[in-house]
Amino acid sequence: MKHRFSIFTLILFLVISQLPALEKENISQSISTPDGKWTFLTAKLPGQYYESLYCQSAENPDELVLILKNPAELAGAFSNLCYNEKNETLYFGVHNGERSVNGVQLFYGEGIYVLKKDSDGNYSSKGLRRFIKMEPWLLERAKEAYFSRLASPDYSGFLQFLFGFADYDVEPCFVYKNLLNEEALQYLYENSLLDAIITGEKDGYYSTIEDYLFCKDKKGFATTTRAISANHSATFYRDGSSFVNFHYFLAYKGQVFMMENVGSDKKIYNSNGKMIKTEWSLDYSKIYLINDSESDFSVYQPAEFNTIKAEVFEKPFPYRNDTAPAFILKKKMYLRDVNHLDFYEIDKNFGIKKTASPFEQNRMSLPAFIIIILIIPSGLLLAFYFLSRKEKSSRFVFSTEQKIRGEISSDIHDSVVQDLRAIRLDVERLKVGPESSDLQQSAVKNLTECIKKMRNICYGLNPAEIAVAALKDTDVDIISVVQTLCEQFSERTKISFSMDCENGAEGNPACFLKREASQYISRIVMEILSNVEKHSFASSLILLVRIKEGEKGSAGRYLTLMFIDDGVGCDQKALEKSEKVQNHFGLRNMKHYAKVCGTKIEFLTSSDEGMQVRLTIKLAE
Repeated sequence: MKHRFSIFTLILFLVISQLPALEKENISQSISTPDGKWTFLTAKLPGQYYESLYCQSAENPDELVLILKNPAELAGAFSNLCYNEKNETLYFGVHNGERSVNGVQLFYGEGIYVLKKDSDGNYSSKGLRRFIKMEPWLLERAKEAYFSRLASPDYSGFLQFLFGFADYDVEPCFVYKNLLNEEALQYLYENSLLDAIITGEKDGYYSTIEDYLFCKDKKGFATTTRAISANHSATFYRDGSSFVNFHYFLAYKGQVFMMENVGSDKKIYNSNGKMIKTEWSLDYSKIYLINDSESDFSVYQPAEFNTIKAEVFEKPFPYRNDTAPAFILKKKMYLRDVNHLDFYEIDKNFGIKKTASPFEQNRMSLPAFIIIILIIPSGLLLAFYFLSRKEKSSRFVFSTEQKIRGEISSDIHDSVVQDLRAIRLDVERLKVGPESSDLQQSAVKNLTECIKKMRNICYGLNPAEIAVAALKDTDVDIISVVQTLCEQFSERTKISFSMDCENGAEGNPACFLKREASQYISRIVMEILSNVEKHSFASSLILLVRIKEGEKGSAGRYLTLMFIDDGVGCDQKALEKSEKVQNHFGLRNMKHYAKVCGTKIEFLTSSDEGMQVRLTIKLAE
């Protein structure tokens, strides 16, 4: 079995688990952005019995930002969290069929939620939108709960329910003529006008009562700006109900898929064949696509999708591939049929075809997987050796090698790392006696270390920043890549590491290079670190980062990375001899990589004085 979790989730999940406000067992689910900068989680605060949605940034790991307090205050209300890297958006749903107010079932906070970055470039409640078909029956239930079931109307309770539909970055108000909020409601109720407004339907998906919800200005006065902006789409939701149900989300190739359960009333008969009652139960789930562009948001079902009856789900988190209604395995997306046995594959054009079990198709023994990991890079290195004299062939080999390194990294992450994480979760959940508690904790610790080691291997094969840049076709922050490689090196070898930035690189420096150049630089850095580990006997490594203008006759800006270790060093003259370089595969690779990507590399050393390796990289104008 394989599981879809970001490797950075593992890092930040461990950080989160140490926060004093949240115990690990109170975190229901968490998901991180691929670059590791943000983590979203549903968790309970001490003393609470329900989860809310929080966000944590890597820059401020001790600070949790509340995105959405659980509207229903019921445990298990959140669907799975789904992050779509293409538009940097988090998708999730809220379902709370058990919320009862004055004996009436109300659907507090029900619907699909979309979280985008706010105007400050952060994830906060200001970037949150709720999508739900505000159908009249939802308001009729609220009227029954807050008016019909009570001796006197509860205007504030009804308004609280109503304001829950409003955007989260505004202060809403209810306006009728010149009356505001409770006074407006009282006037409508006492003059028998409220029923008509609630039951009136507009555009086929929302109650006309929405037309009386507006935003307040900073002084507290009503404006003409609508308080609900999320639902106004010509194709908002072509099929289905109001979103009053569990949903399951999955991002695949930049597209977000949504599954919704479908149920019906079943006739129940006694032993004599007489019908005694009806019971509602789930039948299957439908599959939809979400269109979320700058100008529109809509949920729709392509014609081919309408032929599929997929597996139902009652608790849509945290699903593993072997139990999920929809999942990604070996870079392909699959749906599980309602019969639990058959599968459907989503092809590259988002069409659907029936297929055999993907678990049988993709099963690979661990020894065979390790052999492949060892053989492929070795073969590529041999190919590189024989073709290195021809730059064109060399670039082709390097590009092919990088592609396969990325695929290997992805395969390790999608199989071994996720299997280890699943095993660790299973071990954590085991109920053991006091005599076995220490053994359980030791097993969890060892599994965590294995996960970290495999994660570092994945990063070394294909750094996350480069992988993300390949998906988005953007440049790479090379300083971030180098810093992460050095920090992982320090953690593994226990050789201390520090970074010093000056001359325009203070604070949080960033220098962006083309993806191919970044791949070459990262390989050079890994060779440098390998030499420090194997040959230097060093106890510390310093990275100096300098950004400066070129000297006379050398226009432009240059980034200098200098790696300084306190190891044994070697004789400078011997190092400069051509035969020394020819016999040292790592040195030869570094020089070759530097030449191909237009980087100057210098080695400065002497016996017992350590080694300095300086890379000078020209930056784009």
